Amino acid sequence: MIQPNDVDKISDEDWEAFKKKAAKDELYYTGQGDLLDTAEGRSKFCRLNESGLFRKPDPLYPGYFIYVFNNQGEGMVIKRRSRVDPTLMDDVEFNAEGNEISRSYEPA
Repeated sequence: MIQPNDVDKISDEDWEAFKKKAAKDELYYTGQGDLLDTAEGRSKFCRLNESGLFRKPDPLYPGYFIYVFNNQGEGMVIKRRSRVDPTLMDDVEFNAEGNEISRSYEPA
């Protein structure tokens, strides 16, 4: 099973093959106020999208990505550049209702 840190091991050249293996859709994130910014939106995303990996360029940090690891109907992990300290990545785990379960940080 694919784990959240597996994306760090994939080169840009291999990303498309990895994405096909991990997910079928693309994550549409447009910044503040997006679907993933509310518990209701996260719950809907988790319920409607198949389990897999989703990736989209981060509108606040050009050249960086937002990753969502969805486990359909169970929960998700959203991994993105920290808004507080850009040298870190926020890893936030949510339950199926879209509520935060845990938060951790790692070097970007």
